[in-house]
Amino acid sequence: SATNDLLGADPLIGLSPEKKELLRRLRESVADLDKPDDSDYYYSRWLIARKWNLEKAENLLRTHLKFRKENIDPIRDWTPPEVLRKFFPGGFFGEDRQGHPVWYDNFGNLDFRGFYLSVQKEDLFKLKIKHLEENMRLLKEYSEKKGRYIGSVTSVIDMENLSFQRHYHRPSIQTIRELMSMTEANYPESTKRVIIVKAPKIFPTAYNLVKHFMDKYTRQKIVVLGGNWKEEIQKYIAPDQLPEAYGGTR
Repeated sequence: SATNDLLGADPLIGLSPEKKELLRRLRESVADLDKPDDSDYYYSRWLIARKWNLEKAENLLRTHLKFRKENIDPIRDWTPPEVLRKFFPGGFFGEDRQGHPVWYDNFGNLDFRGFYLSVQKEDLFKLKIKHLEENMRLLKEYSEKKGRYIGSVTSVIDMENLSFQRHYHRPSIQTIRELMSMTEANYPESTKRVIIVKAPKIFPTAYNLVKHFMDKYTRQKIVVLGGNWKEEIQKYIAPDQLPEAYGGTR
């Protein structure tokens, strides 16, 4: 049942002595570098993302810390262009049944081509990084507020109006793939579950264009709800935490 949901569970509970030792060794191996966090939870993200392979986890973390220096410091005071602020739909609302924050994304109504023609590609990356950094701050706040570790976000992606005419734009699809790869490499284990609602018939074809850019483990976190999605979604999010448009009472 959703109450015994293992996705998003505390990764340090029941950790074997071998894995504790890998955490210690990873911390030691990057002791020379500046990091945004020094908790076991932080190091566990990189090890879990690389199936507890120490060498691969260290490479991933070192590459990310270099990425932070080059990409995150420069955007601290950056303001997104108006078109992105105005037309990039999405926001947090309520929490799921395990107390994780829920992000709603109106993907089906995004005008890919329009965005691609009216903003610089690097601005899309900056905006994505800004959102992801805000996610990490929010998760920290949630953890402090609840007195337990909350390390990942549930996303509800609304696919209504998804169509080949509006969304099949090759350069945009390439950009989405790159954004996915960047997210996986730099914010591992920050997605708890992705719930797809109102998926039209073309959805499987559209999904095939991007799914190879996701880790197999990430793909397992995607749930596509059917015609009775307003009932199905309540397995994951209680009605008093759902917006009215999604069958909730909030």
